[in-house]
Amino acid sequence: PTAAPTAEPTPSPTSTPTAAPSVSPQPTAPEYEYDLVAYYAMDEGSLADGHDGAHRGRACSTAACDTEQSLAEALARDGGYDAVSLDASSNQFIRLPYATTVPISEDKPRTICLWARIETWADNARLFEYGQGPTQRFGLRTYKIPGHFSVISHDRKQPSTNVTVDLNANRLVAQRPTPGPTPESASRRLDSDGGNAASASTPNPWVGTWHHYCVTYAADRAKRNRRNVTFYVDGVAEKTWNATVNTSASPLYIGADVLGSHTLDGAVDEVYVYEKALDAWQIGVLYGIISPPPTAVPTSLPSSSPTTAPTSAPTTAPTALPTSSPTFLPTAAPTTSPTS
Repeated sequence: PTAAPTAEPTPSPTSTPTAAPSVSPQPTAPEYEYDLVAYYAMDEGSLADGHDGAHRGRACSTAACDTEQSLAEALARDGGYDAVSLDASSNQFIRLPYATTVPISEDKPRTICLWARIETWADNARLFEYGQGPTQRFGLRTYKIPGHFSVISHDRKQPSTNVTVDLNANRLVAQRPTPGPTPESASRRLDSDGGNAASASTPNPWVGTWHHYCVTYAADRAKRNRRNVTFYVDGVAEKTWNATVNTSASPLYIGADVLGSHTLDGAVDEVYVYEKALDAWQIGVLYGIISPPPTAVPTSLPSSSPTTAPTSAPTTAPTALPTSSPTFLPTAAPTTSPTS
């Protein structure tokens, strides 16, 4: 008989591997740390430097500035008392040490950001300021009516370089009510009202409302006559312009000018000082860092193709015929007995 050949096996393709997604980790610190000089979370009214502990602030009033003196805690955006209250009637303000501004003096790049709630609007009240003399200061102040601010960027050769910004006109970000007390799990962002309606007693969105303010100076752009000073509000660049900046180092005053006057009536929180002009997206990080992080997503899509193509044929070909013909054995003839 003819032996049946061995059937050619059907190879099983290698299964498509599923790449494990790379999950972006949550930040391990509350601040964006690159080029950071000092950071003040102001939790429970503390003026400690949360970055490296080297630039502890002092609470000040009409009497004096004292390391032992504390300021009252204020209701922050999340409903917790982790902001610092400033009472203008008592001439209260915060003084950060001289070493804080040394890296951001002269014409060096810089970024200063803070959250502030202005309770009573007064012309010329300082959100922050540093420098010496009338022509070498850098800061941010209120200007006349609510929603108007002036950025102070002095230089000895060009002392009149203040730029006024009207946030009531051509506002790039829609106004939002101040969040009321909310659970810790709720968003602390200004653009989330936590389910609370705006207070009918608020006369202006810039009074009694938390906002995030940043001023940056990019020294390298000044040399190329480009716009180098930018004023950000709630994560958005509201105005940018060119200025020559030459600021002398001094203590950094929060809520007052360098003479301890023109104090701010309200509260401040989350003060950042950088020796770099942060980019717009980095300002957005600071503005949004207090929100719950988004759901982690893969940094790259998994590959839909297998790493190596499956083998389509077996390594050795099967034998189609038997190696030798079968041997046919004859049937033995029967033995016949003779008849007697």
